[in-house]
Amino acid sequence: GHTRPVTHLSFSPIQDDGTFLLVSSCKDGNPMLREWTGDWIGTFLGHKGAVWSTKLSPDATRAASGSADFTAKIWDAYAGNPLHSFPHNHIVRSVALSPSSSHLLTGGQEKKVRIFDLGRPDAEPDFLVAEPGGTLSHDGMVKSVVWVGEHTGVTAGEDGFIKWWDLRTRKLTTSLNFPTAITSMELSPQTKRLVVTSGKTVAFIPVLPNGTGTHSLTLPYTPSSASIHPLLQDRFVTGNTGDEWVRVHGMDGEEREVLKGHHGPVHCVEFSPDGEMFASGSGEGWDDPTMADDAGQVVWVSRAASPGEPSQTHHHSILPTVVPTPALVESVAGAAHYSGSHVDNAPLKHRHSSHEHPSSHTTLKADHERVLADIRSMYELRPSPEIFQRSWHPDAVFEDPLAKAHGFREYAAQAIPQWYAMPKLFAKSETVNSRVMSSTNSPNRIVFSQTQRYKNRFMDKTISSVVTVDLDDSDRIIRMVELWDGKALPSRFGGGMLRRLNARITAWLIRVPV
Repeated sequence: GHTRPVTHLSFSPIQDDGTFLLVSSCKDGNPMLREWTGDWIGTFLGHKGAVWSTKLSPDATRAASGSADFTAKIWDAYAGNPLHSFPHNHIVRSVALSPSSSHLLTGGQEKKVRIFDLGRPDAEPDFLVAEPGGTLSHDGMVKSVVWVGEHTGVTAGEDGFIKWWDLRTRKLTTSLNFPTAITSMELSPQTKRLVVTSGKTVAFIPVLPNGTGTHSLTLPYTPSSASIHPLLQDRFVTGNTGDEWVRVHGMDGEEREVLKGHHGPVHCVEFSPDGEMFASGSGEGWDDPTMADDAGQVVWVSRAASPGEPSQTHHHSILPTVVPTPALVESVAGAAHYSGSHVDNAPLKHRHSSHEHPSSHTTLKADHERVLADIRSMYELRPSPEIFQRSWHPDAVFEDPLAKAHGFREYAAQAIPQWYAMPKLFAKSETVNSRVMSSTNSPNRIVFSQTQRYKNRFMDKTISSVVTVDLDDSDRIIRMVELWDGKALPSRFGGGMLRRLNARITAWLIRVPV
């Protein structure tokens, strides 16, 4: 995993097979590529300094990276090999590929923005110059470059300026000035906005400025990065180097949620292209590889794509029997252990074209389909002895925020919302949405998100959750854990003991058919 602070995160667009990728940049100099589930694919090896920015091409076949080793590189995102290396005279802080992957835009410590023709990698780059006869693009370090459409580049600098450039003529077309330095600027393709942080301001700016549509907010803290929900556009997430928290805000600035899981300042955040999760990166900057779990974290947070409150925190742990909880955040190495992949100093080895090898983490084998069908029957008030005999181990463990049940007698009787108790409490239970997040053989595990609506005469309640199901060699459930609304399972102040007591009392009260 990463052994230094994570500096930047970038998702690919959704690919033809419905999946997407995440690439993380880090001061350890080794960008990492991951599937949308968090499973490690491989590491881009070749930089000799911190990597500040890595981005994928729209079709995810190429990656571009910018580094403190004074180079920008283009990579084959399937094989992991560097294809071209472009020298600079100082640190490269940001890169962007054109939609056709024919050109590369770079910016950094030199205050200059270069444009490279990837069809002629040995040719000298062109420079975007702010003033005729000048040599600089900005009067401060270039913090971010993005490519908009085929012909527009947008750059942001520590001089407080955002600048739009016509890349056909290499001319500056317009600019926008902030009173303080720009700390981050990210492109939100679906919303056609730039998300900018500067001082305590978060601004949402149309990608092609027309004088209208800019929305700005002043927060009570200084965000390091921000990302808007790509579909709903009703919330945004922020990181902050002043503490270890990730915050979710409504578009009016109201703080909806604070997620406390990182062990260091949060440098970057990014929503996934489908809006169902976001990732955040942090690190305290230790060099000791033994401190990797604290030195460079990437946390995956799953969110139900509904207009209500964000729902469920989820990430992958290096512990084989630990399920995703906000209290057990691990390093990016955790996802590789979770998927059974080994993290070593080798380039990309596990990624194939979607035409050659569909994603093994979302393609369900027959036994996993059977287990999911049985679980859904139970959630929809249709438990049966046949389901428990077919899909559950007699000594299985079930946990949710209300109970921790051991063995058939307890988990079959389980309290709200589980199984034989549930039909006695609710007249109706319907699945609003459900999505398989991961299905793996090693470990034998299914992870899915769902939103379930429960109704009776006195209550109408919707619960969004992430459910982790561990199976034995016979594909029977040995452990099932459901987490509600982004909260870890209660454990403090006797919470664990109360959940065990609840499971035992329910088993005593509810008659379970055998």
